[in-house]
Amino acid sequence: MDGSGVYYAQQRPEMLQFIPKDAKRLLDIGCGEGGFGGGVKQHLPGCEVWGVEPFKDAAQVAASRCDKVVNAPLDQVELPDAHFDVVTMNDVLEHLPYSEPALAMVRRVLRPDGRLVMSLPNVAFYLNVRDLVFKNAWEYQDFGVLDRTHLRFFTQHSAVRLLEANQFEVLSIQGINAHKLKPHWAALFALFGGLMKPMRCPQFAIVAKPI
Repeated sequence: MDGSGVYYAQQRPEMLQFIPKDAKRLLDIGCGEGGFGGGVKQHLPGCEVWGVEPFKDAAQVAASRCDKVVNAPLDQVELPDAHFDVVTMNDVLEHLPYSEPALAMVRRVLRPDGRLVMSLPNVAFYLNVRDLVFKNAWEYQDFGVLDRTHLRFFTQHSAVRLLEANQFEVLSIQGINAHKLKPHWAALFALFGGLMKPMRCPQFAIVAKPI
């Protein structure tokens, strides 16, 4: 799918609530067509938004919505040290063969008191687990948890461990975009309570700080 497709047009308004209200400079890694960056500028007037996007068509659209867009692969991007109050990565790490170089770059460009705000797909999402356990199925799709472009898979616990191993302190982690449950699933979730709570959402949002 090219950069003009729906894949790069997502605005992700559910992630705006996690952006610190006093952010003055924000870097959106994997900014697509800049829908989220444009939303940040509306949500926080005066915030300077930069984007990084490797796909040329998407980067060109993003340039009309963000203050600056770098059209290059992440490992070739040159950015100033300790420049940003916030770095966002909305469903990015799962597309990378290795997470560590990206997280090292984030640490470098963040201010010491800055924040990393990111989302990740939840491989423990209950519909994914249902298909695996009861249907013996692991079918890749165009979108979603099993997007065919995903190279890595995360649970809430494994995401926290990854960030901690790369010198970030996780300040909050919570499920987002929860599905409305059918009655039999709602009863099951109620029965097992907190044990199944992380399985209800196909994605989770994380706020972390460098340490």
